Amino acid sequence: MNDFYKSSDSFVCWHCEKNLLDNRYVIQDNFAICLNCFEEKYSNHCFQCNEIIGIEMEGSRFEDKTWHRKCFNCSICKLSLINKKFAYRNENLYCRHCFIDEFAERCYRCNRSLEPGEKCAQHDKQLYHKSCFVCNACQEPLVNGKFRCRDHYFICRSCQMRLMAIYCIKCHKAIENDGVVYHNHPFHSECFVCTNCTNPLGNQRYVEYNNDAYCSKCSSSLFIKS
Repeated sequence: MNDFYKSSDSFVCWHCEKNLLDNRYVIQDNFAICLNCFEEKYSNHCFQCNEIIGIEMEGSRFEDKTWHRKCFNCSICKLSLINKKFAYRNENLYCRHCFIDEFAERCYRCNRSLEPGEKCAQHDKQLYHKSCFVCNACQEPLVNGKFRCRDHYFICRSCQMRLMAIYCIKCHKAIENDGVVYHNHPFHSECFVCTNCTNPLGNQRYVEYNNDAYCSKCSSSLFIKS
């Protein structure tokens, strides 16, 4: 670090030959240099305003760059970054808030930034705040994959059953998976049974008689005369 000295002998600045008697100067490489020449030739320039950072000025340094303290501000909100967390990207300084807002990934639903390290939900390659990943109908959190999504409209299984489900005409319960439609009436696969033996007809062939369904075995014994 360079030090200031008071001259006691008759001598001049190495660069401009200004008399240094009773003037302040700096010793640089064993040469006496007046303050003006020292600032002009050796002082750092502020990365923000490109003005000299004077020998008596306080500056801030990051990596190989220096700033006046008054210039060491967030490039977006202009908040002073002295003694604060900051980020440096693309030759710009950012406070923590502006950096997150500018560069962090965003929630697909609310478009607000996702905080670094924040736990989030992901669906169809899109990220969501936990608080945003909820059923559009009841606003309850979506958990364990028990929901349906169409065009980013989410509905939990409970609301789906309550609002959109088709109900079996036989047991009057919601049909959650594939069912059977017979004469425009929905059935669970297990509820669509032979009228005679009550065995589920499932995907097997059946015979209709007087609007009732019969399995092949029962239809043969009941309706085909030998």
